This record gives sequence, structure tokens and C-alpha cells, in this order.
Amino acid sequence: MITAATVRDSGRLDDTTASTLADQWNAAYPTMRRILNASINGLRARIEREEWTAARLRPEDQGSGRDLSAKLARMEGLRRGLGQLDRGTYRGCTRSPGGFSPTSAYWSVRDFLAVTTTGDHGLSDVYELAAHLAFINDSFARQRAAA
Repeated sequence: MITAATVRDSGRLDDTTASTLADQWNAAYPTMRRILNASINGLRARIEREEWTAARLRPEDQGSGRDLSAKLARMEGLRRGLGQLDRGTYRGCTRSPGGFSPTSAYWSVRDFLAVTTTGDHGLSDVYELAAHLAFINDSFARQRAAA
């Protein structure tokens, strides 16, 4: 569970924005985690059930939507990144200190929404979070352009 202080530590957000973002994140994160867990478990079960291996994949299909192991790895990486953001330990690169990054959160939430389906329920909080993160990142872009 993220706090406004953790969000504010990024050094780029005011108290009100940080508090709102923390509240929205805490409302949306359990849904993202639940959906990713179900997707990952379903994909693992499918791989096991179909005895799927990358060896049966044509070379041109490696890394594509047909490559179940690559899809599983991407989903697991996304879940790991979202968890790190939630704990405030996300590191954008090996030299950066751990913390919460609104920009990385925006990218991760966008990636999450890309793997959801119409059968996934409870996404309204995630879409509200994505909209707020988009607004914050647009504000960062305007600040950079003005500088």
C-alpha cells in the first residue's frame, strides 16, 4: 500500500496531487494484482495442459503473441514492476534510488490495460488511475518544454 509521502518523495508532485494519486493507486492496485494473478495462473495452466514448449514454435513466431512463454514472462515482469511501485521500491535503472515513479506507473498501468480483456471486471478504478497518471505526465512534459 502506497502512501502520499512515498509518492511525494519523487520530488515532482505537490501534497494534494500526491495524496490523490496514492488514494487512486491503493484503490486500483488490488484489481490489477488480482487480474494479473488470474491471467498468469491461467497461462501457466494452459502451458502445462497443452505441454507447450518453445521448441515447437517457428522461429518467426518467437516473441509474438503465439509465444506463450514470452507472454508469461511479460506478465510476470509487469506484476513484479507494479508490486515494486506499490511498495515504493521501483528502480527505473540500476543507478536510481528505489521509490515511486509517476512516469513508470503510467507506463505500467498502460501495459496492464493492454493485457486486459472485456471479461475482466472492476477496471473503473484502473482507468481513473490511468487518466490521472496521464494528466500528471502531460504536466511533466509541459514543464520540460517550458524549461
